Amino acid sequence: MTKQFTTIWIVGASAGIGAALAQKFHQTPTSSSQNIIVSARNTEKLNELATEMPGITPVAIDITDPNAVKAALNTIEKQFGLPDLVVLAAGIYSPMKVAHFSAETVRSHIDTNYMGIVNCLEPLLSRMRARKSGEIAVVASVAGYRGLPNAAAYGPTKAALINLCETLYAELRGSGVLLRVVNPGFVKTRLTDKNDFEMPYLLSPEQAAEFMYRDLRNNDKFEIAFPPPFVRQLKLARILPYGLFFKLMGKLVKA
Repeated sequence: MTKQFTTIWIVGASAGIGAALAQKFHQTPTSSSQNIIVSARNTEKLNELATEMPGITPVAIDITDPNAVKAALNTIEKQFGLPDLVVLAAGIYSPMKVAHFSAETVRSHIDTNYMGIVNCLEPLLSRMRARKSGEIAVVASVAGYRGLPNAAAYGPTKAALINLCETLYAELRGSGVLLRVVNPGFVKTRLTDKNDFEMPYLLSPEQAAEFMYRDLRNNDKFEIAFPPPFVRQLKLARILPYGLFFKLMGKLVKA
């Protein structure tokens, strides 16, 4: 199986995995008539991408505003038609230790990482279901597998996305619409640069994009997760009994 996409919309493409994935699709098109639309809040960054990669179309969007999401999709659909592939990679990350536990920080993560994705899914699902075709890849994280130190704001939003995708995947079977979840490990970005610990199996955005591009083109599996050794370790941790799990996590906690 090698899939071709005519119109690709990447949300959260101003930097990191989203920008690297846009570059990968631009460098290695899936079809002769491929269109790439990149979206994020940072208009300046989007315009820089469009300059670097002639032919891609920037559409600025704040995914926390559902009306703005629908307006952007209307603009895209009018010019290119409803996308074949949508990658929802937008998100924020701030490490939060218990000493600095903040409802405001948690709320900001929920508004962007969870509700922002939900705002995108609402119009996309209804329109793709009506057309009876389309693919959506939601970028969550291996941090959503189980509660990890310093991730009290970020991790729960990714766990919620994984749960949401599992639910929707089951309900979308037979509809012609494929919904997938992407669970990356640590990827070096301005967000993970905030971490004060060694990140195992750290990938560059380009390496992460390579994993995503390969699986998006070559299979329909529900989960795209990488890098494989780290994913295997964390999936094992997911089934550990609490006694062993918390003993292991205790070694990672820094004061």
